[in-house]
Amino acid sequence: MNKHLLPFPYNQSQSSTWLERVTRPLSDFIFGGGTLKESTPEKPSTSPITLHGNGDGLPPIRIICISDTHNKTPPLPPGDILVHAGDLTAHGTFDEVQAQLQWLTSQPHTHKIIIAGNHDIVLDEASDTRFLTRSEDSATRRTELDWSGIQYLQDTAVTLELPVAGLGGQQVRRVKIYGSPLTPELGSWAFQYPPIRDVWTERIPDDTDILVVHGPPALYGDSDGEKGPTGEVKVKGDGFLLREIRRVKPKMVVCGHIHGAFGLAVIQHDGTQEFRDGLQMRWEGYDFVEALKQTLRSKITTTSANHSKKSLVVNAAVAPGVFTSEDKPAIAIDFHC
Repeated sequence: MNKHLLPFPYNQSQSSTWLERVTRPLSDFIFGGGTLKESTPEKPSTSPITLHGNGDGLPPIRIICISDTHNKTPPLPPGDILVHAGDLTAHGTFDEVQAQLQWLTSQPHTHKIIIAGNHDIVLDEASDTRFLTRSEDSATRRTELDWSGIQYLQDTAVTLELPVAGLGGQQVRRVKIYGSPLTPELGSWAFQYPPIRDVWTERIPDDTDILVVHGPPALYGDSDGEKGPTGEVKVKGDGFLLREIRRVKPKMVVCGHIHGAFGLAVIQHDGTQEFRDGLQMRWEGYDFVEALKQTLRSKITTTSANHSKKSLVVNAAVAPGVFTSEDKPAIAIDFHC
């Protein structure tokens, strides 16, 4: 198995070969220099970020993104859709989850989309047998949670319809959102899978507009600056998830989990960036010569429409990271269908 598809800590880079060291300057020149893993995530401004769509002329849908609140109730800006990408709680108890649901229900947003994170133990049915010492929050209490006004996604999708203001409700904008709490196993928490397992291939519906996951994909929204023994920044996301995102090409991915990776990243679907990622991850078949050939072929054959395809990755973790002590604000996105 190609270990570099796996999540941290099973995917650490090997030492560079002599050929890679010799060709690195040329590789950096051809593929745009540096990599996303060697730079800090782009921090969003306080103003909404515009995510352009197909140019239908309709007003955007304002999406407010948060994650990893861990029992906190930060102030939220107004919007059409509120998305919480998991880790509502610190310890995953019934009372903690219910308190977060009450806070979210009180928000003015028309639609509220929520997934669980690895800390939200009471929401994971498997926790009833895995965590026997936490049996007081078992299935009996889970059914008592009040989800009023909240749409909870657990490996499911929902298509939202938002009427266009001023048009009498006759014209609507539709957006399909798929959500999953699955997170690579690291410690004893909820909704986790063994890192050696590919749980993502063909999992996400092809027509997904917005993907909401707790853990980020590899190389995008997963870098908090922590370095390994070789001095390279650790890759903490899931490579299988990255490949699935490249297959589906959603317009936006909302995640969290890696608190210090708060910010924005863009996955380009033009072929060139994929091979640059493959070189960095040292995936099988992604050697320098092949990457060069594919990049040149992509520049010749890729249409302008394909060049415009991209996925905006929003790591919206509110909680402080390893190297920070302050909470972060919600991220607002003006989403054009």
